[in-house]
Amino acid sequence: MKKLTKVIPLRWNDFDVLGHVNNVRYFDFMQDARVSLVESMALSKADIADIGHVVARQEIDYLKAIPMEAVSVTVQVSVDKVGVASYELTYEISDGSGLVYAKASTVMVTFDVKGDCVVRIPENIRTALETYCK
Repeated sequence: MKKLTKVIPLRWNDFDVLGHVNNVRYFDFMQDARVSLVESMALSKADIADIGHVVARQEIDYLKAIPMEAVSVTVQVSVDKVGVASYELTYEISDGSGLVYAKASTVMVTFDVKGDCVVRIPENIRTALETYCK
């Protein structure tokens, strides 16, 4: 399975009073990796202008706290499966050298922004997504 790897620098406001990265920030890391994945597919703005990609569901398993000493996290994201109008992404958030902090997934749906409804994944976007399934 092809994966996109994104290294994300940690900022002061990622940490909480307990001295580790706040749990909510993990979702920001997932979003950053997800956006990089879409950008890597070389889709034009016209390809995605009218078709939005919205989060339908997210879940995360926190395995180990990211400590205050960490300066970055590495997020690997891949496309787990592609359906008719949705696709599932899986993530691994780590220190980049083998220590895994969390594993997560997101179900995305394609959405007609003008029509305000869920739509089938357009064929060009499906093809781009499927390159990350192989």
